[in-house]
Order: sequence, then C-alpha cells, then structure tokens
Amino acid sequence: MGLFGASVGLVVGLLEAAFMRLTDFPLAMMLPHVPRSFWFFAPLLSAVTFGLLGLLAGVLAALPRSRFLGMAIIAGLAGFAGAYLALVVQYTQSASVWYPALEQFITPAIFFAVFFTWTLLALWATRKPVAPLGFLAGAPPRVWSGVLFGLIATLVLAVGISSLPDHLTGSSPHATSKGKSPNIVLLVWDTTRADHFSSYGYFRNTTPNVDQFAKRGVLFENAISSSSWTLPAMASMFTSLLPHQHGAGKETVLGNGPRTLAEILRMGGYETAGFNANPYYGNTPWGLARGFETYRDSTNRLGYNLDATRIGREIIESYSEEWFHRSRFNQPDAQELNEQVYRWFKHRSDRPFFLFLNYNDAHEPYEVPSPYNHLYVPKDAKHLLHTAKPARFYLPAREREGTIAAYDQCLNYIDSQVGELLRFLDHSPEASDTYIIITSDHGEGFGEHDTYSHGWNLHREVLHVPLIIAGPGIPAGVRVADISRTWEIFSTVLEWAGLKQAVLHRTSLARLWAPGYAPNNADEPSVSELLDNTPPPYPQGLISITTREWQFICRPGYQRNRLYHWPTDPSEQQNVADLPENQALVEHLKASLLSMIERSYRPWRDTDYLVALSGPGFSPDAEALKSIPSLAGGLFLPPGAGAAQSLFPPNRESPQTNSKNPDRELLESLPYDAR
Repeated sequence: MGLFGASVGLVVGLLEAAFMRLTDFPLAMMLPHVPRSFWFFAPLLSAVTFGLLGLLAGVLAALPRSRFLGMAIIAGLAGFAGAYLALVVQYTQSASVWYPALEQFITPAIFFAVFFTWTLLALWATRKPVAPLGFLAGAPPRVWSGVLFGLIATLVLAVGISSLPDHLTGSSPHATSKGKSPNIVLLVWDTTRADHFSSYGYFRNTTPNVDQFAKRGVLFENAISSSSWTLPAMASMFTSLLPHQHGAGKETVLGNGPRTLAEILRMGGYETAGFNANPYYGNTPWGLARGFETYRDSTNRLGYNLDATRIGREIIESYSEEWFHRSRFNQPDAQELNEQVYRWFKHRSDRPFFLFLNYNDAHEPYEVPSPYNHLYVPKDAKHLLHTAKPARFYLPAREREGTIAAYDQCLNYIDSQVGELLRFLDHSPEASDTYIIITSDHGEGFGEHDTYSHGWNLHREVLHVPLIIAGPGIPAGVRVADISRTWEIFSTVLEWAGLKQAVLHRTSLARLWAPGYAPNNADEPSVSELLDNTPPPYPQGLISITTREWQFICRPGYQRNRLYHWPTDPSEQQNVADLPENQALVEHLKASLLSMIERSYRPWRDTDYLVALSGPGFSPDAEALKSIPSLAGGLFLPPGAGAAQSLFPPNRESPQTNSKNPDRELLESLPYDAR
C-alpha cells in the first residue's frame, strides 16, 4: 500500500504540475510564476505524502478482521487522492473561462462526488481477490519498489540541482561604459514607515546602524511614495512614472514599454544585480526584474514551490505556524539575502555595478529570528501578530501595541543586517566611489484610520517613507525638510551615472541638497495614487497631493475628500476639508493636482487610477488620448512626472487602449449626469 500510495502521488503530482505550468494561472492568486523545478517538486512531495498515507492505510487495513473494512480503508486512500486532485483543479482553474460559469454548481459537490466515485471504483477493483489488497496482491514488489525509488531519487536530484545558487552573471557585449562610472546601491526596506525609524525621532532605538549611516549623508524628512503598496510604488521608483502612467496593479504586471532603471544602466555599461525577498510582487513575472543580469527572487527557493502546492499551503504551512516562521517558507530573511549578495560579489565583473536589494522582513506577520523576536514582546505573543491580518478590523489597545512592538522588532533585525552589508561595502575597494540609497516602497498602518497593513488608503502612515543617501560629493549630516518623491530616485541615479540632461537635473534629488536651493518649483508637491480593494462595479481610485503643509486626498463619487495639516496633525486625525475657510484651499489643491496629472508624460496605461478626478471638466480616458510636447526638447518646463522617460527609446509593447471603460467615457461626455 505504501508503493501504491507513492505511485498515485507521482501521478497526481505530475497532474498538479501540469495544471500549474500549462494553464493560465491568475495573477490575483499571487503566484503568477511557477518555476520549472515545480515539475520535479510537485510529484516528489505528492509521492512522499501519499506514500506515507499508503503505509498508514495498509497498516489500518490489516488490523480489522472484516475484509470489507480493509477494502474500504484502501478505497478511501484512492478517494482522498481524487479529492486532492479536485482541489488542485478548483484552485488552478478558478479564473478560467469555463470555471466561473459552473462554480455555483460544482464547488459544493466536487469533493464529495470525486471522493465517492473513486471510492466505488476502488471497491469494485478489490471485489474478487481474497486479500484486501485486491488487484495489488499479485504485483511484483521488488520490481515495483526499484522503479518507484529510482524515480523518487531522480526527482530528489533534479530538485536539488534546480535549487543550487546561480553565481553566473549575464553579459552585455553591446554595452559601453561611460568612463569611470560610480557604483550605485539601492536598499529598499519593504513595508517600513519613516516615523518608526529612530533616525526620524522614534522613541525606540529601532535603527542604530541607519542612524550612523545618516550622519554620512542626506536624510529626507518628508519623502513620499507614489502608492501605498509594493508593485505600483516600486514600478514608479524604477521608471519615474506615476501609477496611472506605468499601469502596474494587483492584476497587471509592469508593462514592457517604459525603460526601467536597470535597463538603462545596463545599456550604459553597468553590471546589474537584484535580490528581492518579496515572495509575491517581487517575483520576476511582475516586471521589476527587467534589466537585471542577475536577479534572485523567491521562486528560487524550495519554499516557494511548497507554497504553490495544495499540500504545502493547505496542510503543512497551516499546521506549522505554531512552530516555524510562516514567512520562511517562501522568502529569504535579511541575513540570507545578504549572503546571496556576498556570493555574487565573488563572481561579478570589473564593471561598475547597480545593486538592488529588497528586504521583506518588516512585512506581516512580523516574524524575525531570535533574539530579535522578543526584544519588545514575549515569545508567546505570536497570537497578537495574526490579529492584524484582516486589515480592516479593530484591535483593542493591548493587541495593537503588541502588533506595533513586533513590527519594531523587525526593523531592529533588518537594521542589524543592513549594518553588516554597509560594513561589507565599506571594506570593498570601490567604497569611495559608491552611492548608497536606503528607502522603502511604502509604510504600514496600525489602525490610525481603521485599517492595518497597507494598500487600503493614502494616508501619511503608508506614504511617508525613509529616504537616506550617502556617497561621493554628498554633504554629511544634512536633513532636507522639503517634500521629496521616491520616483525621483530614477533621475538621481541616472544623473550619477553620467547622464546630465537638464530634464534629469530638474527631477533629481540632488537639487534638494545643492547650495542655495529654494523650493519654488511648480511641481514640488508629491502625487500618490491607489486602486483600493473595494469590489466592483466601480473602481475606487484614490489620488492625493502632499505639499509642505497639506495632505489632500481626493476620493471618487459620493465619498468625502480629506484634507490634513500634517505638520500639526502628523497622524491625520482631523479632516478639515469641509471647513468653510478651507474651501478655496481645497479647490486650489485639486486644481494643482489636475495640472500635474495633465502634464504627466504619456502614454497613460491605466486611467482607473484617476477616477477620483472625473468630472465635467476632466475625463481621464479622454485626457489620456491627448499629446504633450516632447519634454526632451525642453518645450515643456518644468517637467511633469515621468519626463525622464522621454530621454530613452521605449521598449516595444503590445498595443493597448488607454480607455479601459469606453462606456464610462461616453457617460462622462454627456452634458448631464447619466449615471
């Protein structure tokens, strides 16, 4: 029965791999890419699991005196295998064309029907022989076991080889270096808010190594992200485009059109390497890996394959949370990420390098290795961490403080590993010619506006991120109080790399620490955009503008706009948008926001991000079809968001319409409200 169970597991695992690899797997399920190693891993895991179940079934079948009970136990194993396969089909095909139409009929009955049918077939197969093993009784066990264990050994070897670290870097024979270019290191702390860094005045000493690093360079006190969750925020950082321009979202990858920072630097002679621990939107298919010769993400880990199987996700991970870190299944921690970088350094070329790291340890469920897992909360407080996952739930004060303390522990852990990496870089021969940027893609909410986690709103706790820069020629110990934008990292890096075009300088962060800088640019405010999780029929796009004094959040339709004076109300608890004395200010901020959007670089790839601005005088879909003068020629100053893209020829991309909802565009063009 052990041999039988393992054989069934091999077949079921191969079918699961085929469903995952060969069918259209929905991006919303967070696993848009299943690596080739899944062909080996899925049947190996299923074979081991069902082999153990077969041994158990064989023992149980031999215990009772009743032959029928033994047959029923054996048949139950076959039924369980069928039910598991049904679960795989349900999971992998839930976004297929045929599945939604039949979902209300097959979902309640599919498991019972398959289990019952397979059990009847198994009982029929065992009806004649005397032994409960039925048709298996005459099988040659020595040959069977030899073939089976040979296949399993081959799978183990294949999985092991596919999981070996890849130390090789790509080559760019067409790339030409622009003289002696500086090295550039971009360290992104996923899901970290600035006001929890001790260098930004936090009451806990969460980031002592970053505090020392800040003394070497420039700290931006009010850096604002372009969105409140990873993919659109990182896509903006890598392209200088706002979310409505690059279009990346929950079910949309970063399109091939815009040039990414890594692509441009690679064409300029740089060796590019990225190490991304985000197990979801940091993986290669979402588009952030474009341009990197070496890119390591979570798909290189066995845990990613484990998370992709139904056995791993539904059984192993669910029952192991009490003893292990759930996050460790499918993502490397900060120390492991650093070790990948150290190995890469041993094999890199002599070209200048662009190195990107994304640490994901501050992401929920806020679990880090010892001793950092009990700096501020006891080890037995893990139950507090998971209460924040529903995102919109209220937490009592004690649970909220426990969650925040666990988050702060994560910052301590990342800081310790970033300190190790900084010391490693300081001891490298190129240390004096290396720029280092420390920042985040977005912040994290802890109930300030009835939400936890991120990606639900555009308040300051999820937009205000750390940003610290140090390197050759950068003044030490400077703090910039003016608003800065994380998408300006794009222009800043390219300016360091030797591209001195005026349009880059006007959106480079270097202008903010230059002597005599005066914040008088018309585009000084920061724009942030979000498509929140509100279900259809209407996309609930939020858009905000942050100035030196105000944070204005424009919400669609019937929802109230928000206005906060963040210098005196940093937690944004007092919405003053409806006060009579602020009506002129609200209109001015909305007009400024519209002006900045209208000047943003074309094409616009997702106008749903702009739905909150829709009205009699502005239709996002119609506005997207307009053209603006070439920014590269200096015909339109100051440059709008994404102007730097005009300096580089775009990649070829498949044609797409700017209007995602022509019916809505038609309604908005009518002289009355037809909605």
